[in-house]
Amino acid sequence: MTTDADRAPDTSPEDGSIFDRWVNPATLRGAALAAAGFLVLALPDASAIVIRLILGIALVVLGLLDGWAAIRAPDTSIATILLAIATVVAGLVVLVVAREAFTLIIQIAGVWLIARGIVIAGAALRNRGAQETWVFDLVRGLLSIAAGGVLFVVPSALVSAVFIIGALIAIAVGAIIISFGVGNEDRDDLGTAELGGMIVRWFRARDVGPEMRADVVDNLFFEPPDAKQKQIGFWTLLVLSVIIATLGVLADSTAVVIGAMLVAPLMTPIMAVSAAIVNGWARRLMTAFATVLGGVVVAIGVAWIISVWAPQLVPLASNAQITSRTSPTLIDLMIAMAAGAAGAYATVDKRVSSSITGVAIAVALVPPLGVVGVTLHATAWGDAWGAFLLFLTNLVSIILVASIVFFVTGLAPFREIRENQRKMRTVIATVVLAAIVIMVPLAFTSNGIISSATRQSEARSTVEEWLDGTDIDVDRVTVSGDLVDVEMSGEGTPPSVSDLEASLEESLGADVSVTVEFTPSEFLTSDS
Repeated sequence: MTTDADRAPDTSPEDGSIFDRWVNPATLRGAALAAAGFLVLALPDASAIVIRLILGIALVVLGLLDGWAAIRAPDTSIATILLAIATVVAGLVVLVVAREAFTLIIQIAGVWLIARGIVIAGAALRNRGAQETWVFDLVRGLLSIAAGGVLFVVPSALVSAVFIIGALIAIAVGAIIISFGVGNEDRDDLGTAELGGMIVRWFRARDVGPEMRADVVDNLFFEPPDAKQKQIGFWTLLVLSVIIATLGVLADSTAVVIGAMLVAPLMTPIMAVSAAIVNGWARRLMTAFATVLGGVVVAIGVAWIISVWAPQLVPLASNAQITSRTSPTLIDLMIAMAAGAAGAYATVDKRVSSSITGVAIAVALVPPLGVVGVTLHATAWGDAWGAFLLFLTNLVSIILVASIVFFVTGLAPFREIRENQRKMRTVIATVVLAAIVIMVPLAFTSNGIISSATRQSEARSTVEEWLDGTDIDVDRVTVSGDLVDVEMSGEGTPPSVSDLEASLEESLGADVSVTVEFTPSEFLTSDS
């Protein structure tokens, strides 16, 4: 029988200290920042003016609070005050500058990246006999040129992405500040600490420890003493998973394809790429990425061979396993981002490591490659490209999001980050540039995933405004290039389609052709 003396003592703080712990200058700033980010994400149909107001006001308030805290702090540096001023200026710029100006700013950034890449590549070629890293620098310069070209050519698709990424960053930073305000024991320090200082001190306290770090390295990288066994196991499971996935695709069997997801080991080297990025391990990064590339080639080749010999049980045009993997959408991008975050967190936390199975099912890595091999054999080039684009979407999203999670959870010690910041900055910059280049097909396919979703939302809002005051409901709005298809149903006579076309051209900023399918509704009762 357990007595009161056997129970653990109650170490919870008093009511007053609970209030101080949760309501203080740090938590209020973090809550305001996170709320601004949530509002931007929660109002996808809001105009750009509303989004700019939310972000601009949040930046101005945050800069003013940081400036006030910096002035009150006894050991404030000039850099801290300048950062607060820059935050206020950035907020004012967001409030004043229109969307077209943001597009111009992105194009200017693209020109700067191109010029920077030319300088880096030129220096690498001049020093190819004197420096061992000239090949790496040359690749970095070429990637910078390519990334600058992307920013210059498709800035409109990236404007929406900038807003979304900015909102996500605001939420993440807000959560960090709230955590700092709740966990900091020095309550008097909360009123004078600036935003950057709180973030740095929060990260200093984050460290998974050498034991967990060694365990992560052992699980993700194929290194001695059992490197050979790890390699054999990886390639064996990869080939078997591709065989299962390809046969499941040919048989149009969802259960078999899910089984292939459980066996597929491709998530391991992808997570290894992210772990190498945050730790600045250049050699491990190249080895892990080479493993991913090799796995992609092997998977497509095995799927091709199987499709040559296996009977085609279901026509490709009606095969749900193929048609569902040839047109990546914003939903696929979001699934991959969430799966990458979950997989990275499960990697560094043994308490949730069992959930990695669910991650493997949630994000498909091997099945799209199997579809690529099958459709290539059938000379369905468009379907093959769509399936490979889905894999690229998953790959890029997982690498970037997992890198962020590894960094936040403390897989890389903050002390080593500061000591090796130059090397890590080079590695991270190179990977980010490579990711931008990889995102090129996503930007050009259907005007880009994010841009397409934005156009779809704007078109639906315009149609709903056009039908305002009628008894007609919008069933579906589809935007494909310069074609807009509208399906609606209800009672009465719809407004002029010419007015709708003019409104859509104004909201989408381009000439469009509109097709409206209207289904009249008739309500019957037992008396009639």
